[in-house]
Amino acid sequence: MVTITVMGILFGLSVPPVLGLLRSSRLTGASNTLVGDLRYGRALASSQASMYQIRFSANSYTLVRVSPYAVALTRALPRGIGCTASDTASFYAWGLTDPIVITMSSTGSSKCDTIRILANGNVTRD
Repeated sequence: MVTITVMGILFGLSVPPVLGLLRSSRLTGASNTLVGDLRYGRALASSQASMYQIRFSANSYTLVRVSPYAVALTRALPRGIGCTASDTASFYAWGLTDPIVITMSSTGSSKCDTIRILANGNVTRD
């Protein structure tokens, strides 16, 4: 009985760190996916000589060709992950972009990832 009690206490103490690790890995995975999709949008704009945008909502984002309008990709964010952007990410046919800052955060955690799109089209993650 003592062994079961000790195991229960140890299990109870390990739950919060494991939940924090799950939140952190969910945020990292969502940030990595977004960075890949941003690079994909830039590559599409250059290869098809057309303007593309990534439009953000509270729990998803959509990659669209502007003219003629066509949805290239829609991705829902994982549960508990939020995304805010300073503007719509626009990728021009010549490979340049409008600089913006995207912040991804996890609910219940103070950790957040900042993704920057520079004017030359490079995507960085802080």
